[in-house]
Formats: sequence, structure tokens, C-alpha cells
Amino acid sequence: MNEKYACYVRVSTDRDEQVSSVENQIDICRNWLERHGYSWNGNSVYKDEGISGTILKDRPAIQLLLEKAKKKEINMVLFKSISRLARDLKDALEIREIFLSRNVRIISIEEGYDSDVAGKNDMSFEMASMFADHYSRMLSGSVSAALAAKVRRGEHIGKIPFGYSRENGKLQIKQDEAEVVTMIFDWYVNEGLGFKTITRKLNELNLKPKEIQKWQVTSVQTIIRNRLYCGDFVLNRYTTMKVEGKKKQIQNPESRWIIFKEHHEPIVSREWWEKANSNLTKTKKKISAWNDLRGILKCSECGSSIVPMLSWRLLANGTKKDYRYMKCSKYRRMGEAGCINHSPMLYEDVKSFLIKQLLEKSYMLQFSFEDNFQGQKNDRLSVIKKEIEDLKNKGSKLIDLHLEQIITKEEFKQKRDELDWKIKNLENEQIDLSKQDYATEKIENIKQAFDALSNDGQNLHHAFRTLLDRVVVHPQGEMDIYYTFNVE
Repeated sequence: MNEKYACYVRVSTDRDEQVSSVENQIDICRNWLERHGYSWNGNSVYKDEGISGTILKDRPAIQLLLEKAKKKEINMVLFKSISRLARDLKDALEIREIFLSRNVRIISIEEGYDSDVAGKNDMSFEMASMFADHYSRMLSGSVSAALAAKVRRGEHIGKIPFGYSRENGKLQIKQDEAEVVTMIFDWYVNEGLGFKTITRKLNELNLKPKEIQKWQVTSVQTIIRNRLYCGDFVLNRYTTMKVEGKKKQIQNPESRWIIFKEHHEPIVSREWWEKANSNLTKTKKKISAWNDLRGILKCSECGSSIVPMLSWRLLANGTKKDYRYMKCSKYRRMGEAGCINHSPMLYEDVKSFLIKQLLEKSYMLQFSFEDNFQGQKNDRLSVIKKEIEDLKNKGSKLIDLHLEQIITKEEFKQKRDELDWKIKNLENEQIDLSKQDYATEKIENIKQAFDALSNDGQNLHHAFRTLLDRVVVHPQGEMDIYYTFNVE
């Protein structure tokens, strides 16, 4: 048969791998194909390994298959079961809709589903997808219940906090770190020092946090705000939600928290912790300065973002004038222990300078770079396609070497994983480049971005992100500008 088929396989965890390994899924697909008169092609396998089936956007292999379907490069996709395709009902139905709209046949071997036989209105696919979704939610609930039971028994779950070690599943005070925690609370409660001052003092004393090299303001704040240090354990503080196709962790209302009091030995007394946190409800929310250049300006010394800081000065007439000056965010969090202090630069001056530089480039370019974009795109796609074919051919030869016992199972697995990693990265790049109307859309966006720079008073963040890859800022104010378009 001459059908251009693809086999999709997915595993998300080690537990998943035990019951539904990549090799097992490939064997099931291969067996089905050969029984139905197809010739086996090892290059037809597309794998998402170590990736959850509930997040469609984070699965490069399935995204690549959807692109291939749109381009009519495949006309059949088969997989072991619908749970391998997706564990989210909405994603499963969306994937099926895209494939069927492109006349791509879908085969789910375990459920016996064949879109050519079932037709577009068959409910068996929807039912199987619903059960896969329900199983995923049920599994999540079971895990949460098991974790809650462990906490009730006095066990600790999650990362080991600073000040403690974990022995037989339970928190034990780690004396040297606990002394630092006590010192932090003493400075904050008794001496009235702020988070930034405490951070600076800890770094000056060369006291090391648990995981990072230097103390940061957020690290100190987290310790003071954490009920764990007065012996309580808080469960259900956060919920993971799916927002725009991606998982995001949000904090639950305090009424939904489950607090286990006297769960473990405290480092500070409850009275001390409550005194340190007595102003929580009164604390004003800090307002961040608006920043059209967010994510673009980078420190030349540490690579952190350069961000605006709000300040003010008193004018001769007695009025107060607000202004924004730029700081390395790592220096702001950690002081000299994190980075160096850059020479003063006003946010508006930096913004005006970049607008001027970009407008000069727009006059020089005159938007004559459309063919250049398309040519670069096509050249790179050709290179990627050849590299993927070469790597897949190496993979096929690798299987032969293993079957002939020329290489050991461990050597085979190591080399296969290396090849798969390279293929996955290339396929991710291929997906990005293969977006329809890539060049035309990019050029149109760049034209609009240049137009936006000439209009005062509007939000220019999108324009800057479209035109600038990054701007590296040096301590004395020099800037290295990297554009998203060819400036030659």
C-alpha cells in the first residue's frame, strides 16, 4: 500500500513507561500495519517522551503531525490507544477534528476505532476520550488524597525547606540552617530591618541558602511568610489549572487551605511568627513601573533583565516629580552580591534612544527584505529535513546493530536517546518555521511595528518585541542592539 502513514507514541512518566513503553507502542503499531498489508517504515514513528498528555501545546511530535496533515504529507495516523493521543477531552476532539478535516484516517488500535469505518459522527471516539480524561482527573485526585494522608501521618511532601532535613519522610531541624532562620526573624521582628537589608547582611556574612548561590529578597520574604517555620504545614495552597493550553499554578483563597498545625518541630515560636506577619493584611500592593521594554533589556554582566525602578525628587517649587531609572534586576534583589550597579539611566531616555535607532533602520531597509526572509526559511527547512532523514537512517542502522548483538542494550539505548533528542529539537524548529504565511506575516508585523513607533502615547511593547531580539546594556550605559531582521 502507498499510504503515507505515521505512528504516534507517547509516555509521560516512569510509571507510564512501565505499562506502556515506547517499544511496546511501536510493536503494537507495527503489528497492526503488517497485518493489514503495510510495509514497516521506522521513519514513520513520532514520539513525545516524558510529556504529559494533558498539555497539547507542549507536545512537539503531535504538533508536527498536525502540520504534516495540513500540508497533506500524511493520510493516516495510528496509535496504541486514545489515552496515548491525549488525556484531555477537548484536546482529543480538537486533534481528531484537524485530522479528519484534512482527510487523514485515524486508527486507535486498543479501542478498535477506525475513522474510515466509524465516520465523523461516531460516538465511540468521544466516549473513549471522555474516559481517558476522567481517568487523568481521577488519578490526580487519588494522588492528592494519598499526599494528604502522608501529611496527616506527620510526613513531609515537596521540596525540603531551608532549616530542615528529611529523615524517614519527616522534617528534622538542621541546626546550622535553623540558626540562620532564627537570625532572619530576629532582624525582622526585633531590629525592624527590611527584606533588602536582611538579604544584604546574609550575603555579606557569606551564609549560603539551600539551592541558589546567593540570598535574594524573595528568599528572605518566603522564609518570613512561611507558616512552616512555626510548625504548621499548609496543603492545597496552590492549584494547577490549564490556561490557554498550558498549565499554570495559581494560589487558592486562604479559606481553601488545609493547615496541619504542630505538624513538625518549629524553628520559631508561633507568637514570633504571628508578630512577623501581623501586618500582612495591611501591606499595600507594590505597583510596578510600566515597562514597554520588558524582557528585552539584559545586563551584560549577569544576563538578568534591566528593569525600571520608580523614584521621585522634590522640585524647587515644592512639587514632587516621579521618574523611572533602570536597574539590573539581580542587583535590585541581591545588591552587590548579585551584580554591579549600572550607571544611572532614565527609562524614557533609553526608550527614546531605541525608537530613534529603529526608525533609522526602517528608512534604510524600505521593507525590501521579504524575499530574504522566505529564502532563509526555505533554505533552513531543506537543511532540517535532510538532517532529520540522516538521523532517522542512523536510528534504523542502530536497531540492526543491536539485533545483531554488535552493540549492547545499554549502548543502543544511550545512542538512541541521543538521536531522539537531536530529532526532537530539529522537529521543534521545523514546526516553528513551517507556520503558514510565516514570511508574509512576519514582514507585515514588522511594518506595523515600525508604524507604531511613530505614534506617541501608545503601548509600544509589542512593537519592541517584534523588532528587537534583545538589547545588552553595559555598566557605563553602552548598548549592543540585536534586531529580529537583517540590518545589512
